[in-house]
Amino acid sequence: MDEQNLILRLQAGERRALEEIIQGYTHYLTAVAARALGNAPSREDLEEVVSDAFLALWRFRDKLEPGRSLRPFLAVTARNLAYSKLRSRRETEEIPNHLPDNRPGPEEMAEQQALHRHLRQLVEEMEEPDRTLFLCYYFQEQPLHQAADALGLNESTAKTRLARGRQRLKIALSGKGGSYVQSHS
Repeated sequence: MDEQNLILRLQAGERRALEEIIQGYTHYLTAVAARALGNAPSREDLEEVVSDAFLALWRFRDKLEPGRSLRPFLAVTARNLAYSKLRSRRETEEIPNHLPDNRPGPEEMAEQQALHRHLRQLVEEMEEPDRTLFLCYYFQEQPLHQAADALGLNESTAKTRLARGRQRLKIALSGKGGSYVQSHS
């Protein structure tokens, strides 16, 4: 499918170009809409989103750039239409008068703070470059590649060091009172 030619024909108002685009992209847009609509969308919803996406393409054909692919424009349009459909359907749920309070109590907060202090102390006791890697990645939330670059490590080595360090922390924390915090990979 020569998209550049199709776009030029579409911009000239040629309906046959739109039909060719519909033939070429209906399956793709149905997949995009199905993913955006979530759990088992109805056939009617899928058809509506896909047809509205093609209608939007026709309406905004003058704004298309012949050198660019139609795929991103159609995908974003279909996804946004699907999200709009979901938003318009949401029914407002009645909020109960008494919502449960899920905030931690004073004891739980004290435990969390103590665990955090202990964890921070264990990280501070690590040898370099592991200590700095942990502080940058977990405490300062730097991207892994950035923390690794700053320490002169490749990303693979940094991942290995983090995994080994998490294992050592897990062992150290489970040795104190038999509980530990699950680490995230």
